[in-house]
Amino acid sequence: MANDDFEDDFDDFEEDDYVAEPLDEREAAMVARDLADLAEFEDTFAPEGYRGVAVFCHDCVEEHLYPWGMLQENLTTLIETGETPVHEPAFAPEPDRYIPWDYARGYVDALRDAGAGQRLPLDACGSCGFQLEGTMAAANFCPRCGTPLSPQRLYASLLEAGLSGEVAVRVLRAAGFAMRPTEPPE
Repeated sequence: MANDDFEDDFDDFEEDDYVAEPLDEREAAMVARDLADLAEFEDTFAPEGYRGVAVFCHDCVEEHLYPWGMLQENLTTLIETGETPVHEPAFAPEPDRYIPWDYARGYVDALRDAGAGQRLPLDACGSCGFQLEGTMAAANFCPRCGTPLSPQRLYASLLEAGLSGEVAVRVLRAAGFAMRPTEPPE
């Protein structure tokens, strides 16, 4: 069979005939949730040097690498028009700099379950004075000296609850936290 036999099939389809259908309410809500997830992923992983997310495609059985902004634009366009723009694959994308979507989802869920978003932010480590800026304000341990920051958070919470510094230190010691008598955490 010659290639010319198939040419008539292409004449039946014209791009002008295609009309994108908007997403229904449920689909739009799911994509909006993906947008919210993407924002959380970027807040969590961009400070660590990740450039975006890797999404496994079941159609082509490959991972697609999306920079943060590109995927945000694609999802926003999908909500607005019902379709996503085509994009060229990144040149030399460094796959290790893209966090897998499913891993990011589980990691962010675990942070939420552990109360990371509800932690009292700290300005500095009470042991070494290291400044805890940005996402470090919710860290479990001081990045410089490794001191656990939970006692410092508990101490601040006990002070906010109205206990004196002396009573707060006694409570923390009774709970098993080693507290220096002359330097309670700030």
